[in-house]
Parts: sequence; C-alpha cells; structure tokens
Amino acid sequence: MDIREYLGDIILIIILAASTWWLFSLLRASTEIITGFLLVVLSFAGLVLILHHKIRVIEQNMTNRERMISLNLEEISVKMGQRYDASIARIESIVEEVSRRVYR
Repeated sequence: MDIREYLGDIILIIILAASTWWLFSLLRASTEIITGFLLVVLSFAGLVLILHHKIRVIEQNMTNRERMISLNLEEISVKMGQRYDASIARIESIVEEVSRRVYR
C-alpha cells in the first residue's frame, strides 16, 4: 500500500476525527462520550479507507487483465495471419499443380 496514494484519505480522516473531538468538546460531553464517538468515526473512516484500497486493487487487476487480453489478441491475430498466408500458399500450389495436369 503506497502512502502517497492514500494521503488525501488519511488527511481527511485526521480532519474528521479532530472535528468530531472539537464538536463534542464544545457540547461539553464527557470524555467517555467523546472517545466513543471518536472510535465510531475512526471505524467508519477506516472502512472507507479499506473500500478505497479494494477498489484500487480491482482497478489494477482490471488494467492487468486488459493488457493481457490485448497481448493475447495481438498474438492470435499474428497466428491467424500466418495460417491465412499458409492456406493461401497451399491453395495456390494446389491450383498450379492442377493447372499443370490439365495442360499436359
């Protein structure tokens, strides 16, 4: 996991936790209530971070599969071209042989 990719999310999580703490301290809530809500907010933020990571992994897997498919399609098209050329050459040789037999 590259930290630079998730730096924006981490900064937003820190801001979210700080604003939650600040809000409940303004409401003169007890330390237990502030800690409880901070844990809830941090858990939710962690969930969002995990989802972001999984989506990024899925995107990378899709990109890799797309590359593999395009490479496979290129290989298939080259092989099909070679088979086509071989078939055309074989047909031409058969036509020439038949032509020679007809003219004899």
